[in-house]
Amino acid sequence: MLRYLVLLSISTGLVPGCVLSTEASLLDHPVAFISMRHEHVQIFTTLGIGKEQALTEGQYNDLQPVWSPDGRHIAFSSVRDGVSAIYLLDLAQKSTSRLHATSDWQTSPSWSPDGRTIAFIASTPDQPGAAIHAVDVVDGHLTVLAQDGYDKGPGAPVWSNDGRYLAFVGDHQGGSSEIWLVASDGSGLTPISTAVSSRKKAQPALSPDGRYLAFIADMRGHSALMKADLVTGEVSNLTSEYPAAYETPRWSSDGSMLAFASSRDDPDKTRMDIFVMNADGTAVRNLTQHPGEDFNPQWMPDNQTIVFMSLRTGTAQLWTFHLPSQQSGRLTNNQFHDMDQVPQPASVLFLHTAASDLHGVMRHETD
Repeated sequence: MLRYLVLLSISTGLVPGCVLSTEASLLDHPVAFISMRHEHVQIFTTLGIGKEQALTEGQYNDLQPVWSPDGRHIAFSSVRDGVSAIYLLDLAQKSTSRLHATSDWQTSPSWSPDGRTIAFIASTPDQPGAAIHAVDVVDGHLTVLAQDGYDKGPGAPVWSNDGRYLAFVGDHQGGSSEIWLVASDGSGLTPISTAVSSRKKAQPALSPDGRYLAFIADMRGHSALMKADLVTGEVSNLTSEYPAAYETPRWSSDGSMLAFASSRDDPDKTRMDIFVMNADGTAVRNLTQHPGEDFNPQWMPDNQTIVFMSLRTGTAQLWTFHLPSQQSGRLTNNQFHDMDQVPQPASVLFLHTAASDLHGVMRHETD
């Protein structure tokens, strides 16, 4: 159940086992995550080797963190004043502000690639279903991208790298959930996955070049990792020969590989491991092969390291796997739950100097 709570979204430091190149990647690019180590769920970030910092505090549960493209802010959802809303955390000023004050229930924020806009899921108590909203971070202008009376999510909308369109999960007439595309101005709403099956679809992931869309499809009794070509319309099942459970497809930054979690190597088809495959579905490799449950892989910006969640120590903790060396290392180490991890964007150089350590200040530079 914990895995599904995490996928709906709501220390410490490295221990021996991480190789040097993995440590260097973690030092340059922090990982934000949520932790249950305090009375309430708070957002933390790693600060290089062996260090981390709580970014939020108080009597709230702060969930679904996502970095701004320049690494200077983190957007997250939190229930305050009786309603879930999207908040912005300014890392330099250590201040938090609400993105768009409204009575809507807001969850699942997602930054546009240029950092100007945040898309999220919004629902109004007296209206059916949910909508995809987008708010301009600078002037506060709200655009309704999709609102048809059906539910959306629960995962966050996913932007294309050029910022022209978004993919999201939304219910369809007849009760199935589908993967949809919509332009950033709200035009061109199009279902992508209706031809695959009449059952639920989830977890869309757009390739870096914007041509392909990976997603998970319920195939009755098992799931499948699908890939849609948005130019030709062709949809292929990348895992048709190995029916099992599949979750969270994630593209490498160069688009050559997909990381995902699956139970395909477990005799009972229940325990998940972390896998990678070529973008065409070939050369599938099981990276973790551990008796404990491993899930929710995320690529680090070096394109060689994957940070994932694992239940192998009894609670959800963050681990890394370095592909060139085939070695794994533990990133967080406590008796609580650390989850929902998101590496800082590759375009950001994170500096944590001795001086900033004394004053608790985080300093950022962009490439």
